[in-house]
Amino acid sequence: MKTDLSATDSHAARAGQARGLIVIVWVFVGLVVLLLLLASYSMSLMSASRAYVGGEGLWSKAQKQAVHALLRYTLDHQPTDFQRYESELAVILGDRQARLELEKPDPDLAVARQGFLQGGNHPDDIDGMVHLFRVFHRVPDIDRAIAIWAEADVHIDQLIALGERVRASVRAGQMTPAVSRTYRQQLEDIDRMLTPLEHAFSSTLAGAARQTSFALRVLMFAVAFVLLAGAYLFSRRLLQQNANFQRTLLDSETQLRSVLQLAPLPILIVRRDDAILVYANERALAQFRISAQELGRRKADDFYVRPQERTQLVASIWQSGSVRDREVELQDHSGGRFWALLSCQRISFGERDCVLTTLTNIDERKRAQQELHHRAFHDELTGLPNRSMFMDALNRTRHRVERKNGVFLLFFVDLDDFKVINDTHGHRLGDLLLREVALRLRLCLREGDLVARLGGDEFVILVEGEERVEDAATIAHKILSALASDYVLDGQTLKVTASIGISRYPHDGTELGELMRRADAAMYQAKAGGRNTFRTHAPGN
Repeated sequence: MKTDLSATDSHAARAGQARGLIVIVWVFVGLVVLLLLLASYSMSLMSASRAYVGGEGLWSKAQKQAVHALLRYTLDHQPTDFQRYESELAVILGDRQARLELEKPDPDLAVARQGFLQGGNHPDDIDGMVHLFRVFHRVPDIDRAIAIWAEADVHIDQLIALGERVRASVRAGQMTPAVSRTYRQQLEDIDRMLTPLEHAFSSTLAGAARQTSFALRVLMFAVAFVLLAGAYLFSRRLLQQNANFQRTLLDSETQLRSVLQLAPLPILIVRRDDAILVYANERALAQFRISAQELGRRKADDFYVRPQERTQLVASIWQSGSVRDREVELQDHSGGRFWALLSCQRISFGERDCVLTTLTNIDERKRAQQELHHRAFHDELTGLPNRSMFMDALNRTRHRVERKNGVFLLFFVDLDDFKVINDTHGHRLGDLLLREVALRLRLCLREGDLVARLGGDEFVILVEGEERVEDAATIAHKILSALASDYVLDGQTLKVTASIGISRYPHDGTELGELMRRADAAMYQAKAGGRNTFRTHAPGN
């Protein structure tokens, strides 16, 4: 009767342990799902941030082209120039309409979407931009970016009023050379006031994107930490149980195997002297794609991408008795690689010194981190570095060449009449064209040169080590030639050319903002000179 009662108690204990393991497994599953949801949401937020950075590029380009068109109108009095001014102004006013609507307590989202669409933003990005504005507009950096955006309204209103006065003067035949010079000076003053606001908006928004990315990564790490802490505590519990079994049950391998087999994590036991795998539970066999019959023939070194890491791991275990939460890249029997978090403990198994290892597969977390980092600093459409990454690279290059008394070239590349292609053939074909342009730019340059997309149809190239104007001209001709060939996209043949502006460090300035402005101004000179050409910065321009 006593034996039956003992068996019943043992069975009840095992059943309770199994239920506890099931609960732990489901808790882990819930945390993993939460981690994946956080990764997905963070990626959507970064996509919306990139859309705002791209939208700022469109806004900045429209503002400059509006000023440029109005300048031409004061000189040539051509109605087409004023129509171009109004067309570019509509982009700016569309973004303003979206912002003003979203600032209302109860905004009409259809009006806001229409405003962003008028502002030239991609239709697929607009819902994310609306969501980011409504949810995060009170975050300090984003609130500051919106304030800078609103600050530009005063100057845009000045531009609108000036445009009306210019048109009235032209229609009345009062556009004398002196009046024209006055208007041009006022336009240049407005442009000079808007340029630092554009750079401040882009810089502030980039900072907000980095802070948001950092906060989301911290949250993801916190969830991952809870998950790993639970795995660690559970592993520690298993290790403590194992030590108790060894002390109380005289090295009862049968009971140890039974406990380890129920564990929700892969568990291995490896001999110290020859690294032979002597035990693996079902989860470990599945993780490493091996069968139970292969135990005793496999060495632990076979599963390490870098075997020297295992040598260091074993040395640490025998020095301190255990190792906790060490990230290691492993591989299965087929060569498939994955990242794992290992916790190891010295044990005696079969009267031999061994190492008991529990591992947690963290491959998804690693990939999510890498993807998050890539999305934060690369343009989603073309895969090129975005404005934030380019400015960081430009700053590092400036410091490097400054120490070596070196030089570098900055190329602003802007497609000619890209808006016509978008309006005529649609955004989808326009996106395909931008991808092909990005590919051609990469292929026609050296491996060490940096190509980035600032937004819209505007690209920028950093070339280090070339000093002469002739070198810049050679590179510019190569770029123009690469871009001028026909584009066959979705069965349609398109042609597109580009205008290029060039500035040189340190000849044209030592401050990054100054170099960017001068390359930008040279690009607009190339457009004014007939397009499909290039201009280098010249003092006095």
